[in-house]
Amino acid sequence: MKTTRAFTLIELLVVIAIIAILAAILFPVFAKVREKARQTTCVSNEKQMGLAILQYTQDNDERHPMLQYYDANGQPIIWSSAIFPYVKNGDSSSYNGTTYYYGTGGVWSCPSFPSKQPAEYGINFEICRNGAGTWAAGQPGFKLVTVSDSQIDAPADKILIVEKGEAAVSGGSNYAQPLFDPNESNFTAPIGPIVNGVPTKASTHLELKYDVDAGGNAAWANWGTTPGNMPRFRHTESCNCLFVDGHVKSVHRGQMDWYKQIYIQGLYEDLVGPVQ
Repeated sequence: MKTTRAFTLIELLVVIAIIAILAAILFPVFAKVREKARQTTCVSNEKQMGLAILQYTQDNDERHPMLQYYDANGQPIIWSSAIFPYVKNGDSSSYNGTTYYYGTGGVWSCPSFPSKQPAEYGINFEICRNGAGTWAAGQPGFKLVTVSDSQIDAPADKILIVEKGEAAVSGGSNYAQPLFDPNESNFTAPIGPIVNGVPTKASTHLELKYDVDAGGNAAWANWGTTPGNMPRFRHTESCNCLFVDGHVKSVHRGQMDWYKQIYIQGLYEDLVGPVQ
């Protein structure tokens, strides 16, 4: 007599349990692999920006582009517009017959960024300054100048561009700022006056202070552009950084050294004031 063998209920439950355990183990691994792929795309974006800026400076007396200025239409022209001819990638918009590039789409868009907000990458405000029509133009001592390569010490150590947070603003004149704020207080505890090239106090890294995407987060809504002006460690707790010499490196959370990688002697004091 032929008999039919089937799974018992206990055997079936054991198989389901094994599958569930394997899924619990593998899903986080898959998520990390996917994020690593996104990080690689982001690195490629910044490398293209770096090549474009190097070409721009070569064609402009070794001087970097302005952060932003306002044209006759009252529209902001930001640094990504200045280097667009060397990239020719990304989205554009038209206003009053003029084409504008606000740093969206193509190489200007990180696949891990939560929205399509402009200026997903921020440039070092020490190096690229505000121009005509900005709030800075009305400040005492305003100088409409651009920074030259010769003013930047150790270009291989200084960060030029970071991927940054999503600001709690959108559209119009209240758009996401295309910079990252180099202010010492955002990155580290006071390092004290610099004597013979060495800080007089030990630094404590604080760059996690604004490591957040504001966007629709009500808790950060009142902070406006602040979270969007700071690095964001969203690639498995790492932030891709383009350095002045053109190379790109991923910097892990808590390891961004303000004094070595962001502070530029002379340029910082001219913009912010003495190191505290």
